[in-house]
Amino acid sequence: MTSTDPQGAGPASPTAEASRAPLRAAIVGAGVAGASCAGTLAAAGWDVEVFDKARGAGGRLSTRRTDHGWATLGTPFISAKREPFRSQLREWTRQGWVAPVRGTIWQGRATISWAEAQLQNHYRPTIEPSQLVRQLLGQARLHTKSRVAALQPRTLVMENGDLKGDYDCVICSVPSPQAIPMLDALPLLRERVSGVRYRPIWSFLMRWEGGPAADVIKFDDHLLNLAVRQPTNGPGVWSVYSSHEFAETYLEASVEEASTRAASALMGLLGLPWPVEVEASHLWRYARPHSEVGGFWVGDRENRVALIGDGIAGVGVERAWESGMRLAQALVQARDELLI
Repeated sequence: MTSTDPQGAGPASPTAEASRAPLRAAIVGAGVAGASCAGTLAAAGWDVEVFDKARGAGGRLSTRRTDHGWATLGTPFISAKREPFRSQLREWTRQGWVAPVRGTIWQGRATISWAEAQLQNHYRPTIEPSQLVRQLLGQARLHTKSRVAALQPRTLVMENGDLKGDYDCVICSVPSPQAIPMLDALPLLRERVSGVRYRPIWSFLMRWEGGPAADVIKFDDHLLNLAVRQPTNGPGVWSVYSSHEFAETYLEASVEEASTRAASALMGLLGLPWPVEVEASHLWRYARPHSEVGGFWVGDRENRVALIGDGIAGVGVERAWESGMRLAQALVQARDELLI
């Protein structure tokens, strides 16, 4: 079932509401979609547990710590095209957690201002990006290094065989290709997301001297796409993002091979006289969906399971955030029926 506005779920009386035990939700994936859903439900009084296989929250906003500070190999900017996400970014700006993008962009042989590059409503985190996701989680309980093997009606099957059940709703927010192996017991949902495809990106933390005096480099090239200066990580440190074509070519390559190829390409494009040092690398195998289901979520009402994320709602942090928040709001409004 695609996302709809719940109907016919009138509010319970205050006495009945107070006597009820909190509804329980399990969410798989602590990226933006899962965190926004978890935090919204928790703020409404739900008992929410979030499970993620990584060491911390973040997803594509995860942070890489080094000896010199932090850097991101994930999404370099956060943009907002519409409300209510614009309000969320304004609130984060007031908190000092993000700031509007300022600086210069080098594209081809020209250096131009951000306004001319049409990057209005783009923001950069001023704190570790993963902390933004932690903030979205609110009072939800996060279980890290917790790998989920399967989803069943109102139940999670963990990789070690443990069952975690009796949830009022189970929500999965991982990329669709990672969700499909978990959905053998839920063929309706598995079929709905079977056509979602993603394109990969390699990202690298590189250090070099020289090059254009800019904050962002936009490459007109089939190998590299973007480089963003990382001012919190020491001088001369950049996050460099490959093109989809590069990542597809080196999808199964070793980190060493992909890093060497990318560094060589960058030296040639910028005419650098000194070698480029690659300090970290990451392959985002499911970086960008190039097809999506549509709507904000898909759900199996009978089995109390729903799927959210950019593979459902579309590309970008904003769409992922909306996907999680809209499902949570619908569940809160339709408490008596759980219309997912």
